[in-house]
Amino acid sequence: MISPILPAGCVERCRGCKHRLLTRADSLAQKQTFLATQLSDWCNVLEPVRSVADDARWHYRTRTTMSAALGPSGWQLGMWSRDELIPIPQCPVHTHRVNAALKAVAAHTPANSATALAYVVVSGNQVVLVLKTKQKPQNWDITPLTSVLQQHGFEGLWLHLNPSAGKRLFEKCGWQLLWGQPRSADFNGLLYGPAAFQQLLAMLYNQSLHEAERFLSPDEHTAVADLYCGNGNSMRRWAQCGARVLGVEVGGDAVECARLNVPQAEVLRGACRLRLPQIAAWCQAQAEQEFTLAMYVNPPRTGIEVEVLEWLCKHRLPKRIGYLSCSPGTLAKNLMALTANGYAVHRLVPFDFFPQTHHVECLALLERE
Repeated sequence: MISPILPAGCVERCRGCKHRLLTRADSLAQKQTFLATQLSDWCNVLEPVRSVADDARWHYRTRTTMSAALGPSGWQLGMWSRDELIPIPQCPVHTHRVNAALKAVAAHTPANSATALAYVVVSGNQVVLVLKTKQKPQNWDITPLTSVLQQHGFEGLWLHLNPSAGKRLFEKCGWQLLWGQPRSADFNGLLYGPAAFQQLLAMLYNQSLHEAERFLSPDEHTAVADLYCGNGNSMRRWAQCGARVLGVEVGGDAVECARLNVPQAEVLRGACRLRLPQIAAWCQAQAEQEFTLAMYVNPPRTGIEVEVLEWLCKHRLPKRIGYLSCSPGTLAKNLMALTANGYAVHRLVPFDFFPQTHHVECLALLERE
């Protein structure tokens, strides 16, 4: 059923939340149908989409990226539609404190073109101002801004100077901590930095990790290769069960945090395809020592890198694989390759990590036949 009334703060022209006028039941039904279409070869093991209660489907986003444009009345934050920025001052999927931070940034950032504000990124308790310039603004008193951020529980304010902002949000250089502390702790107590990716709904995300843990069955006789490991939430699970753990992540700050969060794990920095020789050698060594080898992957929308997928299909070293995917289409292609090379899909467990949007993630659990 479609409601004709937009929620308070929702901007009609914004197309970020395509399910915002749907009831919870209808949104989940559409996502279930989409998954069944994309993953039709495995419909017999596709489970119902897991979500949160109605009252948790709004004001849940603790992480967001908003574009910035200078208007007659100052900075406006929102989303681009072709060549026009659509201001979204009070987005109802953001938490109230995120909206308060965005309002403060717009109000207390120097309203001139020299500032070159391109994006505002809120990542949990860390706020980043991305400027499309090499030059730091002069004579900028950040006290009014940091006062508001501190009042709402934020812990760090960063300036990121990136002349290529737009082509790529973040670069390696140009980071400056303006105020506060460089890292915060997430809902599981793990450290993260200003560029960290974080799942938004703690209960659902931890459910997905629990299901993966039950299936992979990590213990002192198990070795788990965790690819695209982020700041270590999944790795810590396997390590706490006594398993040997190898993590691979491309982001430098995420790697540093993962090493702090899971000190007993070995963590490699770099794209998984570039670290494949080390991954293969580690997996082979564990197999030769008679450890049961498992793998957990949480790749971007493009899925498992081609080189890694080919290696998996050729050598079939992991006995079990847990694959958390944010793209059912990509997941289907990867599953097709894996099932053609000795793996069977036991379960597909979908999660509604992004209520009000059309996005749906799915945990695939595979075992070598």
